[in-house]
Amino acid sequence: MASYFIYDSINQYRSDNTVSEGTFDGTTFTASDSLTSHERVADQNIGTAMSGVTANDAICYQVGSAVSADAVAMRFSGDCGVGVSDNAENTIRFGTALDGLSGAVNFGTGSSSASWRVATFTEVTSKTKFCVEFNDAQDNISEILIGKKLSFEVEPDVNIQSSINYENSIQRSLGGVEYALNVNPGQEVTTIGFQNISSTFKTNLTTMQDAIKGEAKKFVWYDGSSFHWVRLDKPMQFTEIADGRFSTQLVLRQQIQ
Repeated sequence: MASYFIYDSINQYRSDNTVSEGTFDGTTFTASDSLTSHERVADQNIGTAMSGVTANDAICYQVGSAVSADAVAMRFSGDCGVGVSDNAENTIRFGTALDGLSGAVNFGTGSSSASWRVATFTEVTSKTKFCVEFNDAQDNISEILIGKKLSFEVEPDVNIQSSINYENSIQRSLGGVEYALNVNPGQEVTTIGFQNISSTFKTNLTTMQDAIKGEAKKFVWYDGSSFHWVRLDKPMQFTEIADGRFSTQLVLRQQIQ
């Protein structure tokens, strides 16, 4: 399967946006205290999950200005709690008023271990409300990212580079004795390159980089076989190699949570 990114195109992580818990009925979302720690699904941290999800509970993202989206990615930090998925455990709807949401795109749940569930839909535009309804009880939902899917125009070059960054700090005493401070268990840093891409794909990559504010926001990278929760380690640079053709590299830092 082709590689792609899914990134926040609705600016859902702004502090002045509203992430509400509640229930869904028909085309209407009603806010209520139906979930425990619902803010965990919109905090850029896949290590902590909300709880108390039962049928017809819902999460609603309300953003300040009209935006567009065509994908939703849901992260499960462990067993989703559903024995056999029918690919309709969740439904996403859109609109500009909480009592007039439409679209109704169904998608499935996770697995018996930590996993991502991704669904795409026909792009919706000029929306300010995005509601995800849980049609069944589910466990360990730790992030719900709504945004855009950016499919790779071509697969990256074969010389993909990977290393582990341990963020060690080495200090030396006046006598030359060295002391090491290690602050994390190590993050994988992957460099993928594209030697010949179109101006359209370049524009799409730049649009994504602007939406995630460079290194600021985390996003989903699917490499053709596995999902990764990453952020840009540095901004992209493009080189024009021919008329309308470009090369670039993306340095992706794997996130621990």
